[in-house]
Amino acid sequence: MAVGFKKSLFGFNCSDVIEYIDRTHKSFVDKEKKLNSKVDNLLSELDIAKANQEKLEAEKQELDRKLNEFNEKYEEIERLSENIGKLYLVAQTNAQAIMSNSEESARITSEEVNRNLYTIDEAHTSLEELRQHITKTSEDFIAEVDRMMSSLVNTREQIAANTAEIDAAKKDFTEVYESIVG
Repeated sequence: MAVGFKKSLFGFNCSDVIEYIDRTHKSFVDKEKKLNSKVDNLLSELDIAKANQEKLEAEKQELDRKLNEFNEKYEEIERLSENIGKLYLVAQTNAQAIMSNSEESARITSEEVNRNLYTIDEAHTSLEELRQHITKTSEDFIAEVDRMMSSLVNTREQIAANTAEIDAAKKDFTEVYESIVG
């Protein structure tokens, strides 16, 4: 930087040098103020950055904690998934066994039902024959009772007729006897 001092008898002009020093000093003071202001701004930004860094660190720790929780839950889900898979296989095996047993039970039950239906059919046939036999026996019994009642009616009529004949014969005998004796 070329400064253009005027020359004087003993070197440079003192007032030029002092003016130059004052200007330079003012320039340095201005630069220092600006730099101090920049330093203050940078320190303020540094404080903000530190606060942000602390927040980010706290958030990172929270995210790490959540990640650990997630990993633990993921591992638990994996274990549960494996257990569910095993349970599914066991349930499927049990279901197949139950189905097989159900089919066998259904077959046995069907055979039992068919045997019971055959027994019911035989009992029905037997009861029908018994009903027919009872009906015939009842009809025969009623016919016999009717015949006996008819016979009793005939016997009563015969007895009444015989009694009337006896009474008539007695009357005739009494008349004959009275006519003889009397």
